[in-house]
Amino acid sequence: MISKTAVFFLLTVLLLGCGVSVDEDLISTQPAPKLEFVEARKAAALCAKHAPDWAALEEAFKSAGYAKSKDPRLAGFARSTGTAVLDKANTGMRVLVGEKNDQEGACIIGLEGMTPEQSFALAQPWVGAFEAVTNAERGQGLSQNAAQAWASFEAERIIYIVAYKTWNVLFQPGAAVRLIYIER
Repeated sequence: MISKTAVFFLLTVLLLGCGVSVDEDLISTQPAPKLEFVEARKAAALCAKHAPDWAALEEAFKSAGYAKSKDPRLAGFARSTGTAVLDKANTGMRVLVGEKNDQEGACIIGLEGMTPEQSFALAQPWVGAFEAVTNAERGQGLSQNAAQAWASFEAERIIYIVAYKTWNVLFQPGAAVRLIYIER
């Protein structure tokens, strides 16, 4: 059974990524540059490798050249959610890493200019690694901002994965992928 804290955390992370409606102006129609998309793939690999050790994941991102965001629009957000918002210089990358408690955490990778198709592709290694199935296969729908969503339920953990069309934390056109990991 998922705790009340887990539900709160899930709702918070869901709101960060999907919002009530989709701002069509924030959907990128031109693919992100190839080198930046390669960087996004590396970030996704870090999430898959280190989840659910969120402190190790944050350190791995810092070792890979990411730093805590200096964007003043995100300072209060990071404090209120207990997450680390990381940027990588000279890229359109923004990463959110957070742990609500010892049992649950999330990794969100956003890339300026990334299309919904690219976010779908970026999520595929996670989908394969965690043997996740689509929401449709589970009889669930999608939020307006989801290009696709998946889940995996095992005795020791629950995984939720979403490929988003946009991500409001980028503040410009681009998309994101999200991995939520809940230990049972």
